[in-house]
Amino acid sequence: MTIQAQFSTKKWEISPNKVMPITSISYSSGVKTETANTSGGKDKVVSKGYKADTLSVSYNVQKNAGCNPEVEYSDMKVLVGKTAPFLLNGKRFGANMYRLNSVRPSDIILTNKGEILSMTITAGFEEPIVAKSDAKTIGKTAKAIEKFKSEKGIKK
Repeated sequence: MTIQAQFSTKKWEISPNKVMPITSISYSSGVKTETANTSGGKDKVVSKGYKADTLSVSYNVQKNAGCNPEVEYSDMKVLVGKTAPFLLNGKRFGANMYRLNSVRPSDIILTNKGEILSMTITAGFEEPIVAKSDAKTIGKTAKAIEKFKSEKGIKK
């Protein structure tokens, strides 16, 4: 069995019993910019930090490849809102952590009775950004913990 990629409990695998490979990955990383007017009449572009990295993964699930499309879609929907690293070939890919924001089925093929034979699932991920106010709170909490440990003589 080969695990092509993994997010949280979801594994894209290729094995004798199940073939569910990723067919497309899109990744985006960038800088936030702002345009400011200068006295010379030319606009100046100012960097305002980094944009959150985004990741989109598409994969096809088919009954004849050992997958149940409805179950696979439900399993992904349960993970919406979860945060975890995205691993590709066992190594972290892109940002340290991603939050699964969306799951979208498409290209659904049905039998005459309405049974789903196959579908393409697209999962949309975004790097979670910690707000400045949260970062300050986290920093204060960490300092309070360190102070408490030193007062009590607790070593790391």
